[in-house]
Amino acid sequence: MKILVVRFSSLGDVILTTGVIKYLKTAYPDLTVDVLTYTHFSGVFFKNPYINNVLQIDKKSGFRKYLNFIQKNINDYDHIFDLHSKLSSIILKFFTSAGYHKYKKDSLKRRLFVKYGKFAGSLQEHVIQRYFKTFQKVFDMDTPSDEDLRPVIYPNNLYENLSGTVTVHPFASKKTKEWPFFTELIDELVKRGEKVNIIGDTFFEYNHANVNNFSGKTDLQEMFDIIKQSRCLITTDSGPMHVGIAAETPVIAIFGPTTKEFGFYPVFNNCSVLEIDGLYCRPCHVHGSDRCPEKNFRCMKEISVGMVLEKFDLYKG
Repeated sequence: MKILVVRFSSLGDVILTTGVIKYLKTAYPDLTVDVLTYTHFSGVFFKNPYINNVLQIDKKSGFRKYLNFIQKNINDYDHIFDLHSKLSSIILKFFTSAGYHKYKKDSLKRRLFVKYGKFAGSLQEHVIQRYFKTFQKVFDMDTPSDEDLRPVIYPNNLYENLSGTVTVHPFASKKTKEWPFFTELIDELVKRGEKVNIIGDTFFEYNHANVNNFSGKTDLQEMFDIIKQSRCLITTDSGPMHVGIAAETPVIAIFGPTTKEFGFYPVFNNCSVLEIDGLYCRPCHVHGSDRCPEKNFRCMKEISVGMVLEKFDLYKG
């Protein structure tokens, strides 16, 4: 049997497919598994032994080019598993005779939870379990634990000299998901004699002999390698958080406007979450926003450097 798994973006969502695919391919080793994603996330599947082929499409490709791509490449699958559930993935079912299976995204439930506090219990199921249930429609498998579905990546080991360092990722897709005290945290880590790596898509200004400032300088695979070599990753609710999980690097994740009900919490071994429980205004947006609606930013400002260091001390071994 030959199947296609579709997830175009974003980084964390794409990474989270890998553990589910591993579990499936382990149960059905003769299965041919291809994936379809955006070109700039194809590196997520680098050297992955559970995937046969990676089909890539440039996000900037026009609709006509995308349709041509589908007609040329999506034509000999027995099943398509749509783990994105957006127009560009849903239309695949109209261009193939393959069985089409779409994962339950629960977008409306999430929005009603933010606005009215509804569906809190049912929304706590992790996205990896929702991904997995899509495959259960076809394959006879018992429901695994979250740890069984832990994502995987296969770095190049380009940065072996970074063994034992601490990596910090101070960015996020939205400003309210960025913790404002990363500079002070790095100051404290440096005072302790720690060697620190800073990563991120844009530049974070910090200069010190014990700091490797990789921000704005690395590609996806290099970022994977840096995190893999680190003994701890301190990050926001972001794509690199999921990289740390897949690399089996201990993760300290700082959560502000987002909560576990969105299904992306780091529920795996050696992962910790720092958040301010009980705030009436959390969560304020499904994806976070660029401004705090309450104008006080309590969800992040009340998380101190000391609280982060206390978590970090658990991973000093």
